[in-house]
Amino acid sequence: MKITIPKITIKKLPEDIIIENTPTFKIILDAFNEAFGIHLSPEELLYSRSSFHAFMHLVETCEIKRYLIISEACEDDYIRSKKRLRDKYTENLRSLERYYDEIIRTVYRPREFSKKDKWVRDEMDHFEQAYTFTKASFQKDKRESGERTFEHPKGVMEIILREFPNPNIKKIILALLHDVQETFPEYADVVRKFYGNYIADGVNELSKKDWRIYLTEAERQQCGEDLEQQNILFNEVRKFLVSEHAERAFTSADKILETEIVAAMDEGQLQRYRIIEKNIKPYMKRAKERRDNDYFGHLDTLDDNGLDVKLADRIHNLRDNS
Repeated sequence: MKITIPKITIKKLPEDIIIENTPTFKIILDAFNEAFGIHLSPEELLYSRSSFHAFMHLVETCEIKRYLIISEACEDDYIRSKKRLRDKYTENLRSLERYYDEIIRTVYRPREFSKKDKWVRDEMDHFEQAYTFTKASFQKDKRESGERTFEHPKGVMEIILREFPNPNIKKIILALLHDVQETFPEYADVVRKFYGNYIADGVNELSKKDWRIYLTEAERQQCGEDLEQQNILFNEVRKFLVSEHAERAFTSADKILETEIVAAMDEGQLQRYRIIEKNIKPYMKRAKERRDNDYFGHLDTLDDNGLDVKLADRIHNLRDNS
C-alpha cells in the first residue's frame, strides 16, 4: 500500500481550532482512505478502534518524515489539538465499550466462544462499524419526541440484546442499521458493500420506500409541477447550506435532511414550501397508504432475525410515544 501526501506546512493554528475541520486533516484522511480502500468520515474515524490508531500513526509518520511541518510558533497549539482529538476518540469509545463487553458476555460466552477467537473479533469489528456508521449518519437528526434519532436504533439494539431470547450479531447489526436506508436511500449500496447481502436485504425489507414511488401515473401528472417546484426549492436551500455553513462539513448536498432544509428556509422560501405542501398533500396521503400496505404486506418475507428487529422497533416506538 502506498500513501502519497503533499508536503504541508502549518504556520498558524488558533487555540480553539477543531483539528478535524482543518484542510490538513482532510488531506491526510483522504490519503488514508484511498490507501486502505475505505471512506471514513471524521466522525466515523473517531469511533473506529483500529482505524483511528492507524490514522494517528500516519500523522506521526508524516511529522517524522517532514511531510507535515509544524512551525515553532504553533507547535504547542498543535499538540493541544492532537490531545483533544485523542480525548474525543476515547470519550466516543466508552459508549462502545459497554456494548462490546455485553455482547461478548451475552452472545458468545454461552456458546463457549470469547474475544480471543479471530472470527469473534471480526464480527465485533462489524458491530463497531455499524454502530459508528449509524451514529454518524443520524448525528444531526432528531425524532418527533425531540430525542436524537440515533437513540432509536440504539434502543432497538438494546431490546434485542437485553430482552429478546437468543440474540446474535446479525440481529444486532440489523437493529442498528434498520432505519439508515429509509432515511438515506443513497446508502443502500454502502450497506451492501460493507455488511454483505444478508444484512443489506434485511435492511431493505425493513425500510419504507419514498412515497413518490407509489404515485399512479395520473397522480404523477397532476402533481408533477408541484414536485418539480419543491425539488427546485430544496436545491436552492441545499446550495446555501453547503456554501454558507462549511463548518458543518456536509459531504454531499444530497445528504442534507428535509428537516434541516426546512429549518434553513427564509420567510419567502417557507411560504413557497407551505403552498407546495398543501397542493401535494392529498396525493402524498394516498401514496403513503399504498406504501404502508405494501410494506406491512411484505413482513411475512422476513426471517426470524428480521421479525425480531421489527418487533423490537415497534416496542421502542411505543415506549417513546413516537
